[in-house]
Amino acid sequence: MSLRRKRRSRLLRPRAPYIQPMDIYDGEPWTEMDIEDLTAALKSGDTIEDAAHHLCRSGTVEDVRLKAEELGLKYTRRKPS
Repeated sequence: MSLRRKRRSRLLRPRAPYIQPMDIYDGEPWTEMDIEDLTAALKSGDTIEDAAHHLCRSGTVEDVRLKAEELGLKYTRRKPS
């Protein structure tokens, strides 16, 4: 098999789907300290994604967003690049 054919066959192989990595507190119950940290992060101007990262919940940004809305907190989202 030629080198060109080997490269092409390697490029055309099916790949595993991308799986969003989990963070250590993704899906865990919210503690009082988590809520205080979320409130402080958003009040200081962090985006919801930054707050999720700070809370070690970056794999479940949607859960962090829902908790912020539940608490009546205002937030911004990171602009897509």
